[in-house]
Amino acid sequence: MQRINHNNWIKGKSYQKRILIGDLKKKINLIEDVIIIPKGEIPCHSHEFTDEIFYITENSAIMIVNNEEFEVKPGDMIYVDKNESHGFRNESDKEFKMIMFKINFQKGDSYLK
Repeated sequence: MQRINHNNWIKGKSYQKRILIGDLKKKINLIEDVIIIPKGEIPCHSHEFTDEIFYITENSAIMIVNNEEFEVKPGDMIYVDKNESHGFRNESDKEFKMIMFKINFQKGDSYLK
């Protein structure tokens, strides 16, 4: 069992996230709590090895997958295959929140390089 300090937030330019569960020996090996600030974004990117599942928990945002834009809202769950381009844009004045499940994550296969 791996213990994670849930108070350690990783800050990007317009979002923050924290690792909820991390175990590199399992198929779903990383779970993160992600917040995108008002008017913030996670630019489109892809992963070489990692599939991701996004579960939207608070407020809505625009998600972009392979250049297609659509609104996501609380209760939505989206699966993105490795190598698919994806990103988020929070156009509101409220924080956008989601839980991210990473499948087959390998160190270095991250948006944050």
